[in-house]
Amino acid sequence: MKKIIYLLCILPLVSFMACNEEDFSAREHYKYVVYLLSENEYNVYSAEYDLKKITNDGEITAHLVVGCGGSLSNPEEFTVELEPDVVLFDKFNRSNYDIDVEKYARLLPEDRYTIASNRVTFPAHNADQYARLPIKVRTEGLSPDSVYFIPISIKSTSKYEVNKEKSGVLFRITLKNDYAEQAKDTYYQLRGTILGADGNNTGVSTSKLIRPLTKNSVRLYAGSQTQVISTATVEDIERYSIILTVDENNKVQITPYGTIEVEQLDGGDEWNKYEEAKTYTDTKIVKRFYLYYRYRTIRTPATSTQPAVWNNWITIKETLRRME
Repeated sequence: MKKIIYLLCILPLVSFMACNEEDFSAREHYKYVVYLLSENEYNVYSAEYDLKKITNDGEITAHLVVGCGGSLSNPEEFTVELEPDVVLFDKFNRSNYDIDVEKYARLLPEDRYTIASNRVTFPAHNADQYARLPIKVRTEGLSPDSVYFIPISIKSTSKYEVNKEKSGVLFRITLKNDYAEQAKDTYYQLRGTILGADGNNTGVSTSKLIRPLTKNSVRLYAGSQTQVISTATVEDIERYSIILTVDENNKVQITPYGTIEVEQLDGGDEWNKYEEAKTYTDTKIVKRFYLYYRYRTIRTPATSTQPAVWNNWITIKETLRRME
């Protein structure tokens, strides 16, 4: 009997609590804060410009991302006004390179990019909680060895506050094609044979850095020469680099990049080609270049009175396998 009386007393209390229970999932628990998407302490955002997508105007489009943080999407539409950033770029260069000016990142010249508007409209109830601003870049002639930035910051918003630590971004232009990318350095494993004029052959094996140039061409050092990013000079790159251009049939044309001389050699259908395939030991697609050529580099540059002196020709057959 006592148990029945206790239950009769407690049931109204439980019903009252259930009717007044708050649905916490429907209420915002954090402030709406506006920011520009970026990484690391220097607020870098690496935007990939795919060279395959270049237009007839020579432009490629990538996007700056404007976010609005909160546990729920923003209930009202608002506008974000942007402006050039004047602090982040200098901080990046000074902190990373100090007085080594030759290694400084570069500002992308204003005539090389187009931002249609300095305002981004953030729609109400935006499920993605971000908006994207297209930035068109004319990539022809950009050095694959340089870092290019467009520094941008938030000038104002029509609603909500700005995350001060993420109010600016170094929008980095990085290039990619089917064979290499800039955002993450692309390396290939070289295995080959240097063919000696005396009939003696020497095996070589090393890793090769490959840079994207156009939608179907890349640059790398010739033979067993290797480009070390931290120490390579412009003179080194001009002296040792060759270009591989892949046609629609995956045939490869080998040409000089700078002062080097290179001659493509005829090895039949098995050489001077690009291939993507599996072998019986592979579980994924393997990407390879098969190259047969000879090259020589300058020993002593030409002067007004003397012609250039060249090193001996080096002939090599090499297979380059992409390291994923």
